[in-house]
Amino acid sequence: MEYMALGKPIVQFDLREGRVSAGEASLYVQNADTAGFGDKILELLDDPVRRDTMGAFGQKRIYQELAWHHEATKLLSAYEKVFRLREGIERAIA
Repeated sequence: MEYMALGKPIVQFDLREGRVSAGEASLYVQNADTAGFGDKILELLDDPVRRDTMGAFGQKRIYQELAWHHEATKLLSAYEKVFRLREGIERAIA
């Protein structure tokens, strides 16, 4: 996500969270395929237009969707829900 904030494209192993976070800002490689990882890096090095497009996509995603001021509300809501559930369980036990 730091690279996305800086407008840089990403190459990463294909994990669910990476796809959810990066989307089109990243190229994906089968897990543990180090040769494929290198190939994807070379792909990006050879295509400056693609690098710029992917970098812009990632940076926009960070600032419009994933920055802390967007995520803080979701996190606080999750905590509130957990504490409400906890209070209900504690009342049921008492």
